[in-house]
Amino acid sequence: MTPDETVMLARYVRALCPQQKFDEYTPDAWHDVLGDYTLLECRSAAAEMARRQPFISPAEIIDVIRQRRGDNARDIQGPGQPAAIPDADPDDIPAYLAAIRQQRIRAADGHDLKPRDMKALLRGVGQTVPDEEKPAQGPLGVACPHCHAEPLRGCRSHSGKRLSLFHPSRIDVAHGHPATDPAVEIARRKAASAAALSTHAENEIVEETP
Repeated sequence: MTPDETVMLARYVRALCPQQKFDEYTPDAWHDVLGDYTLLECRSAAAEMARRQPFISPAEIIDVIRQRRGDNARDIQGPGQPAAIPDADPDDIPAYLAAIRQQRIRAADGHDLKPRDMKALLRGVGQTVPDEEKPAQGPLGVACPHCHAEPLRGCRSHSGKRLSLFHPSRIDVAHGHPATDPAVEIARRKAASAAALSTHAENEIVEETP
């Protein structure tokens, strides 16, 4: 709330409570106490209090605002209560936790819980999302032909477990090479292993020959 808005609030409270004493310094003092809250919140809290008491203090306004924010937050998130789905990818744990935290804060402040831009969420946890004009580079910038992981998604095993490395065929595609057929790659590796074993066995025979 700005100083000018605090002046408006003081005039509003004076109209609600004609017997309450105000002077030219009242808005400045109230702004020091209520400056972190919005004019709409303070007016609404003052109007609620004026229905049951003839005088209103800044501390009482704060109490009403905090109680309302707590009620709003509990209505959005809590055990056994309906919860809105956070607007973040659940596989991205930092972004998902940030979305839940910001969702509760926005609910407590009375803001409309509309899905927000993912970049804003990730920016709050120290991460960034590549711009649309600058796609991700490397294996993450392409889909995996082996496990069919989409761009920006890690590769997964046959059981669905996330892998710390990328499949060779995905690396090939990222480097501009044709994707390697998994069956062909397995056969190539088996042939290479067999050739290495054969060479090793022949060397041992030569060494044993007198």
